Amino acid sequence: MVVAGYRKVHFLVKKFISEGHKLTIIHRDEEECKKLAKIHKASIVHGDGTDPAILEDAGVMDNDVLLAISSNDAENFVACQIAGRVYGVDRTLAFVNEPEYIDVFKRLGVSTVISTADIIYNMIDQKISVEEIINLMPMEDGKIGIMDIEIADDFKSAGKSLAEISLPEDSVIAFIIRGERQMVPRGSTVVKEGDRLIILSLSSVQTAVIEAIKGRVD
Repeated sequence: MVVAGYRKVHFLVKKFISEGHKLTIIHRDEEECKKLAKIHKASIVHGDGTDPAILEDAGVMDNDVLLAISSNDAENFVACQIAGRVYGVDRTLAFVNEPEYIDVFKRLGVSTVISTADIIYNMIDQKISVEEIINLMPMEDGKIGIMDIEIADDFKSAGKSLAEISLPEDSVIAFIIRGERQMVPRGSTVVKEGDRLIILSLSSVQTAVIEAIKGRVD
């Protein structure tokens, strides 16, 4: 995996390495390269990730993924295009600041496009409107969400079995966390105050899911 980016990448690099990925990082800032080299067990290449010579130095042709996470949408696109079309990298992933570029990037061959603005907006919107949502993780460009909702005693679903809760069609309660116990619920499982429900759903039905669980949308 090659990560080409000019923003702070420490957290992402740490996360990927902890999951066993072998990384090469391309960074334009020489001082930042020195810091990355001291902190992380990864190959560091100083230079411009849109320069084919730099990509070759990073061994992009020997990697199966290129992740372009600079703050410049155009540079992310160019890096992905060169990696995919010139060096045959199987998967290219670009961050975009402008959500309108998502479809354009995909049509032109970028494998995966992530709009940071859309994801942050959706998370903030949900956090503001529903305090009981402990966590919200978007997937597939924000089209799918995983919610973690703690049940209060005045919730509509408290004391009911799953079979009695009318969830939207494109949603499912995947797990219930009850104290130290985690369980895969069945139709007869009764939801209790203090339970945490891990719910997988399309983002388009999340409001309906919350209403089914709480009985209202604040």
